[in-house]
Amino acid sequence: MYKILVVPSGSEIAHEIVRSLQNVKNVELYGANSIQAYSELSGENNVIGIPYIDNENFISEISNIVEHHSITHIFPAHDSASLKLTKYEEQLNAKVISSSYETNTICRSKKLTYQKLAEVVRTPKLYERTDPTIKLPLFCKPDIGQGSVGAFRVNTVESLAGVQDGDVLCEHLPGAEYTVDCISDAEGQLLHSSARVRNAMRNGIAVETELARQQKKFRTFALRINEELVLKGAWFFQVKEDINGELCLLEVATRIAGSMITSRFNGVNYAELSLLINEGVPVKVIDNGLDVMLFRNLSYQFKTDLTYDTIYSDFDDCLIFDDKVNADLVNLFFSAMNDGKRIVLITRHAGNLKSKLESLRLQNLFDEIIHITNGEPKSKFIKSENSIFIDDAFSERFDVHSNCNIPCFSTDMIKGLTCLQN
Repeated sequence: MYKILVVPSGSEIAHEIVRSLQNVKNVELYGANSIQAYSELSGENNVIGIPYIDNENFISEISNIVEHHSITHIFPAHDSASLKLTKYEEQLNAKVISSSYETNTICRSKKLTYQKLAEVVRTPKLYERTDPTIKLPLFCKPDIGQGSVGAFRVNTVESLAGVQDGDVLCEHLPGAEYTVDCISDAEGQLLHSSARVRNAMRNGIAVETELARQQKKFRTFALRINEELVLKGAWFFQVKEDINGELCLLEVATRIAGSMITSRFNGVNYAELSLLINEGVPVKVIDNGLDVMLFRNLSYQFKTDLTYDTIYSDFDDCLIFDDKVNADLVNLFFSAMNDGKRIVLITRHAGNLKSKLESLRLQNLFDEIIHITNGEPKSKFIKSENSIFIDDAFSERFDVHSNCNIPCFSTDMIKGLTCLQN
């Protein structure tokens, strides 16, 4: 059994790691985060309140979690976490799924990355802010950073004042931007690369991205980087086209990327492959070769005092719409059943209910079926005090809420009920 700790567990990177591994055989996932945040990990497996990465107690706290939960592997979910955890891997008593500390040191600094790779790939031309030969516009970004935090376009001489000591001041690249997802085996051989266009960005995150139609030039770029850096497992790099359409390196990162799900749809699970490579298991890559475009938005999750052991649900215009099953509600039912809850159907369906359920393959879904045919209120049939009621009709919800004093939900909150932190 692999017991994997994802650190930090609240980043977009962590969400992709968890989604990639949560249904993989012989994997048990844990997380650790400094603050309460969205996570698909169970509450008992997610430690909240650890020190921030730059805190002197960070490593000792991670070490305590490793010991308490018998963690076998740690999966960094932030660039700084990759650097810090690989530096102290020996005293953590768990394998860190990442490239080496030396490689992480280079990749965490854009200046070091450009120095290391300047002879093998096109890197941006760098400037000093006092350079008299400067021609605007330029682009400024922190030497150590991620996403678009602290980055800005320098359009005027006056805006040069915003350039801080240690920042990277480089040529402006006006063309398309790409992320190239890569995986290298335990011997450092590049197994796979997959370039995607970053069509739309929000806070440095690609919220719309699609696989590039032509992959050859990106593969060549990836091979050159891979020959110069000692890379292991999943990594990625970002490039942008210059004024002539030539690819120019922006950065290299030794971690999972949040939008690697684009390639995961094609059968390439970078997180799982990284785990196996870390264990010395020989791996190969299967790529379905599909054209894929990914759209991302903010997910939501609720932390609430709601508890219940029974769901009472309506049928018409709730579980079914126009003779089609509401898959979101069925998903909620099965999630509840997995937690030992009862599911009760309560309906005024006018037709042959048994026949209808059979035609929709729903006949064995319920612990109890209450079919009301005489106009009596639904509240009369609700016996469990620790329950919730789902119905599309306000009048039905008002009746049950008034007489049974239990939480009542319309169909708009079905997905919300599946997004409760535990």
